[in-house]
Amino acid sequence: MVRRLGLAISYFIAIVYAISILLPSVYCLRHGCKGPAELDAFMPAFGLTPFGAIATAFSLHDALQRIKKRQSWSWVYWLLAIIFVIVLLCVIAFIVWFIYESATHR
Repeated sequence: MVRRLGLAISYFIAIVYAISILLPSVYCLRHGCKGPAELDAFMPAFGLTPFGAIATAFSLHDALQRIKKRQSWSWVYWLLAIIFVIVLLCVIAFIVWFIYESATHR
């Protein structure tokens, strides 16, 4: 029971984290972000990065375990696994970019 609750919370945080990245991105693609003030829409995603990345990793692990079991709803977990992998790769790229910018602009 506690494990299911933990996984539900993990999935919720991972989905909210992905949406907090996706919605400002769509806005910028449609209307064009013209300056740093419009990039403030990404601040919730930046603030959630530690929790979102960890929750996404746990959710990805659970989705892969459910795909291995070949449950009847495994197609949903394939979709979630693809989304979670993309989010984790973007988080890794963001962290590498942040370290690069911090190290080279002193």
